[in-house]
Amino acid sequence: MDVDDLTTALASHTPDPEAVLAALQTKRRKRARRRILAAGGAAVVAAGVITLWSAGSGTPTAPPAAADGCAVMPLQEDFAVAREEGFSVVLAKGVLTGRSASPAGPVYAEMRLSDVRTLSGPEIRSGSTVWLRSDASSSGPGTGASSGSLWARDGSLLGVITPQVDDGGPKGSVMRVAPVVDGQVVLSTAGCWLEDRPTHAFPRPLAEIPESDSYRRAAEMGFQTVPLSEVERFASH
Repeated sequence: MDVDDLTTALASHTPDPEAVLAALQTKRRKRARRRILAAGGAAVVAAGVITLWSAGSGTPTAPPAAADGCAVMPLQEDFAVAREEGFSVVLAKGVLTGRSASPAGPVYAEMRLSDVRTLSGPEIRSGSTVWLRSDASSSGPGTGASSGSLWARDGSLLGVITPQVDDGGPKGSVMRVAPVVDGQVVLSTAGCWLEDRPTHAFPRPLAEIPESDSYRRAAEMGFQTVPLSEVERFASH
């Protein structure tokens, strides 16, 4: 629990401890919703070429308090917010279509989904297209809270799909994505997926939007891995 949040809540002189905790939970969920929407941006990049990166071995580090501006948030809370807001949580495979857009700064790439399995929220069909945010502009990689988007080189991914949001981005749904590799979901600042657990290097190639530099930027803060079975359980309940 965030100490500053607790102090603020207690300072309000609410006599009922349950009311204090409820207020904290509401505040954290609003924060999570802002993070999901911010990480999910909008969309056109250059031709649909996927850039692959891999990391060397490394020693674990302490869990980040806040990495590159991405708040540490339990997956259960992320998925709870997704359900409340009517977002879809999916497991799928994705491939870039080659279309891109940058209507308000950040570059977005279009991805077509296949083998879709909807874990929660409105059903998403195979063949659907979504936009991925690169958090890079036409002038090069950005330095915002998210490092962009990463997924497995065979296209395997976990995605939270947000319906069209009037935020200056491209028309269509936007997906916040994490790679799924060998039964593990790979968390990092790419998409602002972070839990309160140690980070480490990830020694497998990952795919990214061309010229987004997402892998290198995410690797600076390290990666976390969570068993896919655990993530499925969180997302489905």
